[in-house]
Amino acid sequence: MNLNWRDVIDILAVATVIYYTYGLLAETRAMNLVRGLIVYVVVWFTAKLVGLTTLSWLLGNAATLGVFALIVVFQPELRGVLERLGRGRLRENRLDVEAAQELLRAVERMAARRLGALLALERRTPLGEYSFSGEVLDARVSARLLETIFTVGTPLHDGGVIMRGKKLLAAGCVFPLSERNDLKYLGTRHRAAVGLSEVSDALVIIVSEERGTIRVAERGELSPNLTPSELRERLREVLDESA
Repeated sequence: MNLNWRDVIDILAVATVIYYTYGLLAETRAMNLVRGLIVYVVVWFTAKLVGLTTLSWLLGNAATLGVFALIVVFQPELRGVLERLGRGRLRENRLDVEAAQELLRAVERMAARRLGALLALERRTPLGEYSFSGEVLDARVSARLLETIFTVGTPLHDGGVIMRGKKLLAAGCVFPLSERNDLKYLGTRHRAAVGLSEVSDALVIIVSEERGTIRVAERGELSPNLTPSELRERLREVLDESA
């Protein structure tokens, strides 16, 4: 078989699409769906190959209805994939050293005082839709302001704060709760942090009101408890990404 340059480009293009599609799905529950679909197609093809007419007809008709059902069931994952495809790097919101230091100072103080806190650092995925659920601030990042917001009894302390670069975009925001069964034992703040990280590339910081511990959620995963030094290292990585 002779391959011309168009065939080579075609093969490389298909391989690239498969590679990036796998990368987009690898960290979501939709990866289990892909494995199931592969098994389904193999069984369907085998049934046709060996002449199992009834089984082949049944699988073929079920596939049509199944596509619409899967779109409904996996709508959050599909939305996340499309958002990641459209992020690009033009909307990079850069965290600077001064803002990172103020944030770290606030988190350390709130952990020591056991003030529950939920802070989302916007990166390439815009979080504007969630900012509208709270109070828009557009204020300079300040440790004292953050501590004031999360002080028990203030109107905004139960919601989340969104940071966009050097600014506090909004406070008192409502984030989507993760529906993962293995996280049902966690409180609302932690589930909201994971939920937001599932649908965006935000780095979400949580301070526990009960224990005064610090954790971060990213890409749908919740970290173990972090020390202030470990959080500082994580923020340094975010700064390096923005450079």
